[in-house]
Amino acid sequence: MSLRVRFPVRFVIGAMCLLPIAATAGGPQIEKTPFGTGAKVGFGLVKYHHACVVFQVFFISGDFFKDLQEQATPNGIEFRKKKSKATYTSFPDPLIVDVQAIPWKCSTSEMIPQMTPQMTPPDYLSGLLETPSFGVAWKRGDETRRVDLVETEEHHLPVYGIGWSYLLTVPSASVPLTDTLVIDVSLRHGICEMSLAANLDPRETHMAGKICD
Repeated sequence: MSLRVRFPVRFVIGAMCLLPIAATAGGPQIEKTPFGTGAKVGFGLVKYHHACVVFQVFFISGDFFKDLQEQATPNGIEFRKKKSKATYTSFPDPLIVDVQAIPWKCSTSEMIPQMTPQMTPPDYLSGLLETPSFGVAWKRGDETRRVDLVETEEHHLPVYGIGWSYLLTVPSASVPLTDTLVIDVSLRHGICEMSLAANLDPRETHMAGKICD
């Protein structure tokens, strides 16, 4: 179900407090992850009974995304590094995509995530978040091109404040940096499903939301 339809406004505001400051103009927010430097390119929320899960998506490929900025030119959108005249047009291949799932307890009445992660044990919501399945597709305008994942790894990382981290190795040869990666997530054998959209342009990064009963 759409976040806009079912999620109360106070839930959206409360959950947004869990997310870092928005990306700066011209490029995605860059963060250190347990698996390398990543560009934050997507996020979403799931409400499951009395639990909430914040999803964050990172593109990882060495230092490729560090200092990468989007610039509008007469010929269209271009990506360049700071203090460099070189332009970048395509993703590195393959692309590592880190999908992080951070579980929280939710208020029964108002569905606002509690701001005290120590209240949840390390295995909190493991029945929902263990062994999910993923499908991915590259999207350009109205065209969607499904691709097969090269590899998928699952990591449980409560020590980092992350419940689970799923590393997806995505084929990306000759894929333009302006394309969007659509990630279909299926939890607990389809009991909860949602789609995340990941894009280097912060203006194309929208929160996805789903209530699963």
